[in-house]
Order: sequence, then C-alpha cells, then structure tokens
Amino acid sequence: VPGDKVKVDDPNKLTEDEKSEVVKAVEDANKDENGKSTLPEGNKVTVGDNGDVTVTYPDGSKDTIPGDKVVEGKSDADKNELKVP
Repeated sequence: VPGDKVKVDDPNKLTEDEKSEVVKAVEDANKDENGKSTLPEGNKVTVGDNGDVTVTYPDGSKDTIPGDKVVEGKSDADKNELKVP
C-alpha cells in the first residue's frame, strides 16, 4: 500500500489518468531500496472505478487493496489555485 494516497476528483469514479497514477503509486511502493520491483515478474496491477486495486500474480492468485487505502478526494484547497493579487 502506498504511503501517500493519490488525490482524485471523485473517489467513486476515477479517470484513466488517476487510475494510472494509482498503478504507479502501488508499483513504486513495492520496490526495494535499489528500485527493483519486489512483485513477481508478470504480475498485473488493475484499478477499478472506485480505486480498488487488484494485483494478479502469474499463477492467477490475486491480492486486493480497498480504494479507501489508496485514494482520497481532493479538498477544496486542492481543487482551487489561490491567486495572489
């Protein structure tokens, strides 16, 4: 599970770009100190519309991470850029 949640516009309906960010965050969280993946080669990481992450291993077994562990809705401060006069 990534240390920081990915901020998304709507945690119940992720865009394709947001899903890509989640996949990257999960893959990055599963690397050793040398930057090498600790997941078995041939795994597949998929993200549902609600942010649920499914890792499918080469043998067909799966792990699922609930969306609320990896994504959170953007706050009003995240959505708006304050302009300095």
